Amino acid sequence: MSRPRTTRLRESATRAPNGAKVIDAQFDVIGRRTIWDRIGLALAAVFWAAVIGFVIPQLWILSQCDGAFFAGR
Repeated sequence: MSRPRTTRLRESATRAPNGAKVIDAQFDVIGRRTIWDRIGLALAAVFWAAVIGFVIPQLWILSQCDGAFFAGR
């Protein structure tokens, strides 16, 4: 069974032509980002960048120490 054809909706400032299909719908804007959402997102990005910046060098040093330990055996 095939999927029904999608009807794309768009607003128009003018009246619809005679005989055109008209779908009467109420449009609501939801999920608009506030300034606090943007600040929180920026802080989360800075936090994760700092975590990555502090963890990767430590892992690099640990791998070098482990390599030196096993190379000496």
